[in-house]
Amino acid sequence: MTKIKVGYVSFGTMFYEPANLKMISSMAEKQLIEAGLELVSTDPVFGEGAEPERAIRELKAKEWDYLFINIINWIDTRGVFRVLHEFRNEPMILYSFGGFTDYEGKFGKKGTLISPAAGAGSTSLRMPMEQWGIKFKYLFNAPDAPMDIEGILSFSKAASAMKRLRHARLGTIGYNDMGLYSTGINFTKLRDKIGPEVESMDMLQLQRKMDEISDSELKTEANRVSKDWEYPLGKPEAEVIEKAVRVYMGTVALCKEKKFDTFSYKCVDGIDLEMGLTHAIPSSLVADAGYPYVDENDLGNSVAQLMLKWISGKQVTFIEHYEHHPKWILLGEDGYCPSDFIEGKPQIKYISTVLLKGIAHCSNMKKGRMTLACLSETNDGYRMHIVTGEGKERPEWVEMGVPLPSWPSISFYTDVPVRQVLDHVQSQHFAAVYGTYTNELIDLCKLLNIEVVLDSNL
Repeated sequence: MTKIKVGYVSFGTMFYEPANLKMISSMAEKQLIEAGLELVSTDPVFGEGAEPERAIRELKAKEWDYLFINIINWIDTRGVFRVLHEFRNEPMILYSFGGFTDYEGKFGKKGTLISPAAGAGSTSLRMPMEQWGIKFKYLFNAPDAPMDIEGILSFSKAASAMKRLRHARLGTIGYNDMGLYSTGINFTKLRDKIGPEVESMDMLQLQRKMDEISDSELKTEANRVSKDWEYPLGKPEAEVIEKAVRVYMGTVALCKEKKFDTFSYKCVDGIDLEMGLTHAIPSSLVADAGYPYVDENDLGNSVAQLMLKWISGKQVTFIEHYEHHPKWILLGEDGYCPSDFIEGKPQIKYISTVLLKGIAHCSNMKKGRMTLACLSETNDGYRMHIVTGEGKERPEWVEMGVPLPSWPSISFYTDVPVRQVLDHVQSQHFAAVYGTYTNELIDLCKLLNIEVVLDSNL
């Protein structure tokens, strides 16, 4: 994962020894650095006047993802708020650093709990920070206990993702595939509320990038990406494989030129219908090249994938509903599967139907804990539906008109009843990642004023 940079400043009172403040603050800094955070630090601040101004100058000298406000004892509120006011548009952690037991008798009787009264200082700030509209999380640790590193890291990942979303770019071929109302999004609203830019390309632009690829480049890349493929229905002709690889290479060239972070095809009404092949293998290879992909111009779930990618540091995918059972949902995709989601070697089959023609995955998907997220636009803003559960072995199944083996898929056993999930479902798609990332997603949604609907027992 990208190293998360944290602006760090501690606050105390001028009525305590500065050396003691530095000692307490250094204990906190050590734990944060050991947790993997990169600190942009300034010395503890006490009182008003020169101290807050010095801290502001030093914190502005370098870039960071969020500001860690460590309250280490009771404070002069005006000095603290001078710093907070300067950075009020940045996400923050308000931290109450717990006291310690004096086992050596440095501060009096041995075994006495020494409280610098961080609880007093931090609680005097929480409500005013809320009234100012500062986006923050209030955390603490008990006396003699380690800092709340789990909570800190959850917020850290969320704040870093929030910053990256401000500069994200979503690429798409076309818009509003099949007229789907569940995938539409207002580009202006998205840029304002969450941050990403959207640029829509057309198939002519893709075709021109494809035409620029030499035959030798194409054959080299086709050999590379297909070297581990297995063909349960027989190996297709080289031209079929190369056509799919050419579409992928042209798409990646567009993504590099336009500096896109994600990509989506208008697939049913676009690539599949007009270009004479199924988009399944090209889109899988685009995802493997580092550009999370989603079908059908689903730009809300392009954003959800970026969120999951940046908080987890893992490859992400999108996945679609096929069947519902009271205990599980059959989730899969029509021939699409990024490499990190494949169990065993990639399995590729040739298909020819009314719509689909070409090669597609029939690989088996990995099993395990997963976090699913779906981001949709509402009348007032945005809502994220978060679902957790366990991916287990798929049944042998086919989409009507398509031969076995089955599409990449899982039987997803949800942590809550399927009926509850379906009462909240927002789209035919989910963004997905292996592992549990509910806390990070919730923190990120709070930072971005996104309503959360949580279907999880975690």
